[in-house]
Amino acid sequence: MDQDRRRALWQIGIGIAAGPFAPLGLGTAFAQDSAYPSRPVRVVLPYAAGGSSDVAFRVLADGLSKAWGKPVIVDNRPGAGGMIGADVVAKSAPDGYTLLATLTNLVQAPVLFGKSPYNAEKDFVPIAELATLNLVWVVQKDLPVRDIKGLIEYAKKQGRPLPYGTYAVGGTGHLLMETFGREHKLPLVHVPYKGEAPLVNDLLGGQVQVGVIGPGNARQHTGRLRAIAVSGVSRPPQLPDVPTFKEQGFGGMERQGWFGLFAPAGTSAAIVEKVSADVNRLMVPATRARVAETGYVLTGGTPAAFASTVKADDKFWREAIRASNISLE
Repeated sequence: MDQDRRRALWQIGIGIAAGPFAPLGLGTAFAQDSAYPSRPVRVVLPYAAGGSSDVAFRVLADGLSKAWGKPVIVDNRPGAGGMIGADVVAKSAPDGYTLLATLTNLVQAPVLFGKSPYNAEKDFVPIAELATLNLVWVVQKDLPVRDIKGLIEYAKKQGRPLPYGTYAVGGTGHLLMETFGREHKLPLVHVPYKGEAPLVNDLLGGQVQVGVIGPGNARQHTGRLRAIAVSGVSRPPQLPDVPTFKEQGFGGMERQGWFGLFAPAGTSAAIVEKVSADVNRLMVPATRARVAETGYVLTGGTPAAFASTVKADDKFWREAIRASNISLE
């Protein structure tokens, strides 16, 4: 049974069962929406526990739990560039009790893999943009590289492709690095991880020498890892001494990644609006400060505004990936 049919049957199920009493069933549905949430809410995070996105979202989950008086359970489901976790939510009942907190690779991974178990536009309802993130290029402290020019020179001298790690296959870090590598004819090989935490462990352990991580982890491990550049248009507050790519004379790395909250398609507008409003109430200085420690900058916003962002990034990355001939098929 395809997902569109599954959702349609779920939505009309109460009416079918009620027969001539369908209006009563509809009233019950409205009552359930107004009482939401009446039980724990599961939020699927398609990345490993301990990474920047996991730590950042748990701050927000704690705030929602207190606001709702019900547990918000973070369910880590890493793998396949975030598609495994996203698919779990796409196939879930659209009742507001299973949500998705994910990054930009929701729209990137399907293009890279050439196939996907979900349709990013049709199978999800955007609730709110949670945060944005600039990424940091780091190297092991013993590597003779102190800036992007030095990384280019080092990579070209190796005589073999230079391994680099990112938090997910098909993520923004992966795509930016591949695009940059192709533009500058760098011999690179991508080492994907199921989240930022295992990547940082391998960077610290010497299994991989170059990585793309969040500002929070980069700052936390200053002294053991050397940050050489950040993506985006400005330096993150956690790393004020680390220049952007553009400051170092390399353009094309200004695109920011987003971190957002979604519900399965078919979720009632009342639930979507309530969750969005409650998320936006968390955007206070104290919460911003806690989340900033991970490298994320809280944003918030309406479902409509986030839907516009997702649609624009879907178009941008689809065109960028195809133009660069990057494929994981």
